[in-house]
Amino acid sequence: MNMRVAGVYHPCHSGAYRYMGQLSCDMEEMLRLLIVTVASVSAILGTIFSLTHGISVVFPFLYILPIICVVYFYPRHAVLFALALSIIYIALVYVLGALDPLLVAVSTAWFAIFIALAVVASSYANGILEEKARIRHIIDNTRDGIFCFNPGTLRIRMVNQKCADWLLYSRDELEGVPVSTVWADADAQKRFVDEVTTRKTVVMSEAIFRQKNGGLLRVIISPLFPANDMLLCSVANVTDAHIADEEIRQTLEDLERQVRERTAHLEKINEELRAEIQERRKLEHNLLSGELNDEFGHKEEK
Repeated sequence: MNMRVAGVYHPCHSGAYRYMGQLSCDMEEMLRLLIVTVASVSAILGTIFSLTHGISVVFPFLYILPIICVVYFYPRHAVLFALALSIIYIALVYVLGALDPLLVAVSTAWFAIFIALAVVASSYANGILEEKARIRHIIDNTRDGIFCFNPGTLRIRMVNQKCADWLLYSRDELEGVPVSTVWADADAQKRFVDEVTTRKTVVMSEAIFRQKNGGLLRVIISPLFPANDMLLCSVANVTDAHIADEEIRQTLEDLERQVRERTAHLEKINEELRAEIQERRKLEHNLLSGELNDEFGHKEEK
């Protein structure tokens, strides 16, 4: 019976699995917004409390946390968020700080620090996102299949579109499922993982993958990036090449068999011709011997 129980995934419930994944993503997004909101409100309330109680040293540090959270969660919007939060900060200082020159000067410096922090951090984070997007584009558009799984849990983490098309699955259907769903030979799978994780060497191995409709694919799999929790592999589909090799081998065997049969037939004909020639020579010899004997006896009678 195919069902998902205690974290075990089965293909027939891939729709429920994707629904749970979407629900998890929504909860994660709500948690992110909650963290940013709480950090921002805490900074603003802390500023109001500090300024109304004559504290002018601690509260600027409260704005660093929400800015860092936004840089981490939403790097593309970090600068605008930091600008808005900094404007609120400087406005509170001007309104509640009794226009203290020292406080205004320090707050203006903090305003610049907040903006600079957001610009530098978001620039770095956006660079990482762009690099990830570039790597993702390369993986999705490579001619080979990409197959990534966790060597500890033996669950698929990611496949590219090429590999998913070969296996007749969608990419979402394969994410999180056991490797044995598509890797038909469990012993070969175990040997491959053991060799990669223990020897840390590049091992090219031939494997049999199972398609969604039950068909089998012959592939060459080799590790690209082995790590403790991720094994990124390159997969080359050699099924057509193997079929072509089998057809060529079968054709050569048929030709060899036909040559053997033809040779045997010719040898048989040759033996028959030799036997016939020997028979005729024997007959001619007998005839000649008989004629000579008759002629010799006729001469003796004369």
